[in-house]
Amino acid sequence: MSQPPSITDIARAALMRLAELELPPTPDNYAKIYTELSGQPQEAGITAANSTSVKILNVVRSLVDSVTDRTAGLATYLGEGNRELKRALEDLSGAREKQLIMQLAEVLVSKADSMHGTVQDTQRDMEATRLALAHMSAEIAETRKSLLEDALTGAQNRRGMDTILAREVARAKRDGNRLVIAMIDVDHFKNVNDTYGHDAGDRLLVHLSMITKSVLRESDALVRYGGEEFLLILPEADIKGAEFVLNRLRQVISKSPLIYDDKKIEVTVSAGLAQLQQEENGHHLILRADKALYEAKQAGRNCVRIAS
Repeated sequence: MSQPPSITDIARAALMRLAELELPPTPDNYAKIYTELSGQPQEAGITAANSTSVKILNVVRSLVDSVTDRTAGLATYLGEGNRELKRALEDLSGAREKQLIMQLAEVLVSKADSMHGTVQDTQRDMEATRLALAHMSAEIAETRKSLLEDALTGAQNRRGMDTILAREVARAKRDGNRLVIAMIDVDHFKNVNDTYGHDAGDRLLVHLSMITKSVLRESDALVRYGGEEFLLILPEADIKGAEFVLNRLRQVISKSPLIYDDKKIEVTVSAGLAQLQQEENGHHLILRADKALYEAKQAGRNCVRIAS
């Protein structure tokens, strides 16, 4: 009985379909093709994270409306208060009797105190709203970060990859710079899960992510492409320089076993490299890097191959 396609298989097929249809690599296009190929209902594409984003935006709108209403009300109140004070001053300037003067003076003081209290209340409300908006801004930034990052490894996820890759491809073509991507796969990762358990497999992926980040430049990006596959986006790098970096990474990983339950888990990685051509888009570039990765596996793994 044949095994159902894995997430990585469906993702690859979706990429190839996008390339065939020459569709832009937007999250919506990718989600549509992915759900079609996976057989999932369209409703499955609506994630809890998207729902959270909508809720946050609604709260922000409510806070902004509250600020607008409060400031508009304050302006109206101050305008009315100023008119009352003006009338009282006019009456006071025309008053001759001491008792009437004292009564008008009391009106002035009372109205001034009331206006001062209202201003203070509004100031406190505005400060509370400002703090709420600042907190909401931090929440939105954190939510956006979680939407673009893999929860396990902290690498970019597929949505983050689409954003970064589209930006770097456009910049490379605009400025005439080079751009290289690398597709990396952990050799015999299934054996790790079967031998040590899935928790060990997860720990290994985190371990490899940390090693990979340590050899990357600040401008480079690490993406968890799916399962045990990672993708590196290397702006302003030529193919030979990228090959040197990937071979160095491969050697560091092979010499840096994960210690799990007092046991050493040693692994190697295979990688495929592709440099952006002027006529291709990001998804064609990924397909070429993936093909080079397949060649590395066919060559016996634990090696780097460059796409033709």
